[in-house]
Amino acid sequence: MKRWKPPLRILVTGTRGKSTAVRYIYAALASIGISCSARLTGTIPAILDQSGKRTISRSSPAHISEMLWWLRNIPTGTEAAVAENSTVSPELQPLPCLWLEPDLVVWTSLLPDHEEYWGPGIAGARKTLLKGVAKGSRVLLGPQASSDMDLVSNLGEKECILFWIHDKQADFHLQYETIARKSLEILGIPGEKADFGEVDRDPHDFRSLSTRGGGTIAWAFSSNDPATARILFTSLNWEKERTTLLFNHRKDRPSRLASHIPWMKNQGWKRVIVTGDRFFYPLGFDHVPLGDPRLMAGLVSEENQVFGCGNVRGLPLPSEVERS
Repeated sequence: MKRWKPPLRILVTGTRGKSTAVRYIYAALASIGISCSARLTGTIPAILDQSGKRTISRSSPAHISEMLWWLRNIPTGTEAAVAENSTVSPELQPLPCLWLEPDLVVWTSLLPDHEEYWGPGIAGARKTLLKGVAKGSRVLLGPQASSDMDLVSNLGEKECILFWIHDKQADFHLQYETIARKSLEILGIPGEKADFGEVDRDPHDFRSLSTRGGGTIAWAFSSNDPATARILFTSLNWEKERTTLLFNHRKDRPSRLASHIPWMKNQGWKRVIVTGDRFFYPLGFDHVPLGDPRLMAGLVSEENQVFGCGNVRGLPLPSEVERS
């Protein structure tokens, strides 16, 4: 039996902000009465649809086949589908576009990532992610991606129809509202009527939180790259000499640690701590296990002011740290 394919289909790609863009596009569609199914593959994989939010329970590591499972189970009559291309393997990049057959591809950002798989720098990320965009696609470029002229040229060579958002909003939420509204407008839907009061929030969104012991931690673990981490730290107006830098390491993402090291070793921090997986070469940083919320809260209270970055996996939820 042929599976149901919603008439409106949006695929989100890029290196940062994919899950956030999916959340905002879903909220925009739902707010104007369009039934939608959205698949999130961020820190907590989930499906958003008319029945609410359902967390995806995995018995094995994430796999691209999960997208196919979701597509096959979208209820008949659903008007729209929104998904992110979350595959890392360069060889598998074309599959989400092939399966979803999107009316629009939203490209949120282009920054170095997964360098152990994609190759070094922005060039490696660009080359890999371009494999996930079919020839002739309509592509909306977010503010950061729009500035990459090589990407614009490469998409032109693929005969893609390009749309841009050039102005980067200082407010994080306004930036994604703009992406969502523009996505709807490209599809012929009045984006100005969209409302974002019911956006599903990622529990690991950037914010500052206080512990019961009196310390403060800026939760920027979703930043992933040093450029984003620097921007978020600057937005706090904190002094480095009063701040402990906390990096959460994943052994399967060694390039992220390597890319942050120059910033971490830059003199001026009160202290630099690495948590998560152990590293097996001398860096001169303390390694402190912080997977338990009480341990994290205790460290923050002791250090007083902490900026957390690197990776999210393996950490407690920020709400758990606040309560501990």
